Amino acid sequence: MKKILPLLVCVLLCTACGDKPLYDEEHTFERNTWNRFTPEVFEMNVNNVKDYYHIEATVAVDTTVYRYEQLPVMFILHGANGEERQFYGAVVLKDKGRWRGEMQNGWRVATGRIRSYFSFNKKGTYRADVSQATSQYDLEGIHSLRLTVTKAPVDYDL
Repeated sequence: MKKILPLLVCVLLCTACGDKPLYDEEHTFERNTWNRFTPEVFEMNVNNVKDYYHIEATVAVDTTVYRYEQLPVMFILHGANGEERQFYGAVVLKDKGRWRGEMQNGWRVATGRIRSYFSFNKKGTYRADVSQATSQYDLEGIHSLRLTVTKAPVDYDL
């Protein structure tokens, strides 16, 4: 038993200390409405510029109000060295008329990758402005938006 206990503690610590996201934050919308001209602002500290990252957006919607198959977003990243990068993405909510994701607390929650294998140019604080990119002034039925930045696995056999 004395030989097994240290091994079990080591295995437990190794599995509990898995890769944590570089950034993970959720914003909730007042009255479940996202204004087109009011971006959600996320700030993150980047200390590693050697790795690649996946940037994902998770959205929670009210399926009785939100009627679109996807949520297009515009993502503007303000870099630590003054640079600005802009790209578009979408969270697909329906596939062939069927809702994607899962129900959580009465909301349909789905995740979409905004950028794959993204690299940061310089260490420091980055600000991400995320806006809904629809033609609607006030997009109803959006409960929350979560931005997650995780380290991307690198496959050297590509």
